Amino acid sequence: MRKILAIAALFMSTAVIADDRVTLSDIHAGQAPEGFTAVMGTAHNNTNAQLGSVFVKFKLYDAAGNVIGNTVAHAADIGPGENWKFSAPTTAPFAQAKLSSIDIY
Repeated sequence: MRKILAIAALFMSTAVIADDRVTLSDIHAGQAPEGFTAVMGTAHNNTNAQLGSVFVKFKLYDAAGNVIGNTVAHAADIGPGENWKFSAPTTAPFAQAKLSSIDIY
C-alpha cells in the first residue's frame, strides 16, 4: 500500500487555483490522522469573504490509467485568508489521483 501511495503522491501537483478564490497546495496521498487512506493537502481562501461550502474533488486511477473511483473533501465557512487542511478519504488502492474540480457555494 505504501508503494501505491508514494506513486500517487508523485503525480499530484503542488498548487492549484480555483477561479482565484481558492488555492490548493501540498497535495499528497497518505494516511489521515483518523487512520484512513486519503488525498490530503491545504486549501487557502484567497478572498476577503467567507466561503460557505468548498468541495475539493479528485478522480482516482489504477496503474493502467483507468478511473477506479472518486473522492471528495468538504468544508464549510472558511473565513477570509484562512487555511483548511483537507482529507479526501478512500478505501480503494490507487496509483494516481488528479484534481477534478473545486466547487464553491
